[in-house]
Amino acid sequence: MRLTVLERRMLALALIFGVLTLTLAFGNIATRRWGQTATAQAHATPWYGARTSWVGTATSEWPQRDANWCGPAAIEAAANYTYQLATNNQNNIPFNSGGQQRIANDLNSALATSIWGTPAWNGIGPGFNADIANDGGTDPRGMAWGIEYESAYGWYWRFLHNGGDPKLALHVPIYAFHNVIYHNDVTHAVGGLARTLEEYSQPVVVTVAHGLHFDVIAGVYSYNDPITSYPADVDAVDVWDPAVGSPSGGYQSAREVLWTNWTFNTDVHMWGSTYSSNSGYDPDPSVGIYTPNTDYPAHWIGYRTDFEIDHLINVLPDYAVDENLSVMQHP
Repeated sequence: MRLTVLERRMLALALIFGVLTLTLAFGNIATRRWGQTATAQAHATPWYGARTSWVGTATSEWPQRDANWCGPAAIEAAANYTYQLATNNQNNIPFNSGGQQRIANDLNSALATSIWGTPAWNGIGPGFNADIANDGGTDPRGMAWGIEYESAYGWYWRFLHNGGDPKLALHVPIYAFHNVIYHNDVTHAVGGLARTLEEYSQPVVVTVAHGLHFDVIAGVYSYNDPITSYPADVDAVDVWDPAVGSPSGGYQSAREVLWTNWTFNTDVHMWGSTYSSNSGYDPDPSVGIYTPNTDYPAHWIGYRTDFEIDHLINVLPDYAVDENLSVMQHP
């Protein structure tokens, strides 16, 4: 069942006391840069992000189980990590064997449909019911919905909406996920990604290879603090590719590769290229408020985009946000 914005507001107000209690109970899990140890010791600059050993566990079902399932595989990793973090237990992953299939099924469910509907089939897409574009796989709106729905935070909202006792769910924080579209240059885009990695210490799913693929960023190394020194002097980016080990092979030599920041920012298979239509396989939306028009000719195309955790709990994952976390009202 979909939670309306009003229902979210009512729940949020009703649970203020619970959130305050959660802040105390959650302790180190909510602290910035929690778990720096995993790969930080192997590099000269500080680490900002998730525990890479936990990301390894979160990706235990990888590689992607279908040529078109980089989306479900990336969602699986991001969602698993929210459960690990919420329970402070590396092995608490609800999506393991068969997890990608379950996620694909959810993306094709009626519940996944955007508030604007799903485009009609055009011979290429939509790949999933969650899409708002005729994408051959999972489009960015579908990704944002999938990550939020499958996460521990999505479970939290469904639990309460179905009559669950809030006291039994206090260990789960109240967050949301949205598609972030960076309209600025690559240095500021990577800086924005780094800020989220520092603030929430959770992996971030990113669109790479000019829209053809999704990777997971576990964290970055940076010479200075990404939040206080935005856009920061990022040194390296830790990238996990769900296609490595599959017949398609992915876009890097191993599942986890530490890219120098310069290479990540310039390689066309990373953020050296912006979102493209890829001959119609990854088009802009064709339903809803983000459908391009004469005043706004592009939504995703021409920009860099990822899927970040935030505190915009009253904003449905249908909506994208810009680099300033402002909700976008048009392409």
